[in-house]
Amino acid sequence: MEKTYRSIVKWGDKHEEILEEGVKALVKEKFGYTDDDFQPNYLRGDEEVILPDSKLPEAVVDSLIKICGKENVDISAYGRALHSYGYFYTDLLNLRKGNIATPPAAVVSPRTEEEIEEIVHLCNRKKIAITPVGGRSSVTRGVETPHGGISLDLSKHFNKVLEVNETNLTVTVQPGISGPELEKHLNSFGQGYTCGHFPQSFEYSCVGGWVAARGAGQESTYYGKIDNLVLSLKIIAPAGVIETKTFPASAEGWDLMRTFIGSEGALGVITRVVLKIKPNREEQAAYASFIMKDFESATKCMRQIMQSETGYPALFRISDPDETATAFKIKGFDNSKEDKILKVLGYKPGKRCLMFISLKGDADRNQLMKKKIKKIAKKNGGFSTGKKPVVEWLGQRYSSSYLRDPLMDIGIMTDTVETAVMWDQLVPLWKAVRRYLFQRDKIHVMTHISHVYENGANLYFTFLSPMKKGKEMEDYLQLHKGLIDSIHQNGGSLSHHHGIGRALAPWMEEEIGKTGMGMMQAVKDFLDPKGIMNPGNTLGLH
Repeated sequence: MEKTYRSIVKWGDKHEEILEEGVKALVKEKFGYTDDDFQPNYLRGDEEVILPDSKLPEAVVDSLIKICGKENVDISAYGRALHSYGYFYTDLLNLRKGNIATPPAAVVSPRTEEEIEEIVHLCNRKKIAITPVGGRSSVTRGVETPHGGISLDLSKHFNKVLEVNETNLTVTVQPGISGPELEKHLNSFGQGYTCGHFPQSFEYSCVGGWVAARGAGQESTYYGKIDNLVLSLKIIAPAGVIETKTFPASAEGWDLMRTFIGSEGALGVITRVVLKIKPNREEQAAYASFIMKDFESATKCMRQIMQSETGYPALFRISDPDETATAFKIKGFDNSKEDKILKVLGYKPGKRCLMFISLKGDADRNQLMKKKIKKIAKKNGGFSTGKKPVVEWLGQRYSSSYLRDPLMDIGIMTDTVETAVMWDQLVPLWKAVRRYLFQRDKIHVMTHISHVYENGANLYFTFLSPMKKGKEMEDYLQLHKGLIDSIHQNGGSLSHHHGIGRALAPWMEEEIGKTGMGMMQAVKDFLDPKGIMNPGNTLGLH
């Protein structure tokens, strides 16, 4: 697999994931697959990467080498191919088919802020595109390089913890540090701390990407989205350097920092981030899980818990009936002794929903919250199933990302789309999106809620469907467009935590209006007058 398209397309540590028997049984049931259909030979991308030579002028390459060293300027075919795409579905299709139309001309890995300033100034003078990247885990076409130029890789060197301040409960980091490295440092520092940001891509994503895409972790209901965790930033833009000061709060006109949270590399390069941290009290955590009778009562229970003013859970998750049924089937719970008891008690297949809760922070607070949550859940018909299901889920919470590759290997399209919605529109939106998706022949749809607020929540849709072989790209794009239209027309946001990138850019003007787009474009035009920062319709910007 060395230096093949497949080695790029594979998620994470590149290990070959074998579909477990429960997943195979699901695919057989939903799509009529037989044993012969599970040969992993569809659009594998096993061919060696071949690209035309870099077209970056030799003088520019020499200048980049002078700035950050020969070993940090990569113009090889494989290095450039590796930085051509993220992990949006069409990115993976293109790689599997060996299509890399617009690779970067070079991958540059700076070591210092001074080197980043020099690179930005050089590229601005020469009108060379810059795409800042870290873990390249974007699922919105946010790291593609349609204008070529350089991919500015901040993960190789620019990945340090600069300071932990135990008095202020802050950590200052460089943007290329990965989630595991940040948590490892914090967990072992002093009394032990945590950032509390655990996105699905946690194992391989970086702080800079969290900030640039305005992401959320799986425990954001307690810790907050990245918006809530950032206290200050430093940004190097073509127009100059902006460094916001670190305050707990301020009223100094516009909050300049928030201009860059969610800017997706289109305004400048984030070079320093100050984040809030909390003491790591993992040993004091409490857990609860429930079976709810249907999705409506589950969401009502969730809303009441969030609005009860007893505190917020860390992990707070509901699986809809189809996701619940899928989990039961894959784990072999169907028709077990416990399953039969649940059926007798009125928790019927096709309606019942799983609810998972974890509580972080002070032990006494957690126990009080757990007691009150149980009371609210019981009032809404919830059946308590203890801590075990939550602990088991947390133990494998990143593993679902690895299913996409082996499913694509057998010709199954699988993707996710997420949105934020107010409580009074949540169930109608869920129903409307499902109506749209089920117009497709042979499709399996699962939905969960995993980020929750007093005023609403997110909905996270996962769908599986056999690819239309030979028309994979057109088929997906048509389905995806209708899916986003359905969300948008029924009160959902374009994104809750994945960002916009180029995938959702066509809807941006409709979402925020012409005046809003004009304001965003004016900011870009000031900070990046020559349009070199992540160009090509990122966020819908020119």
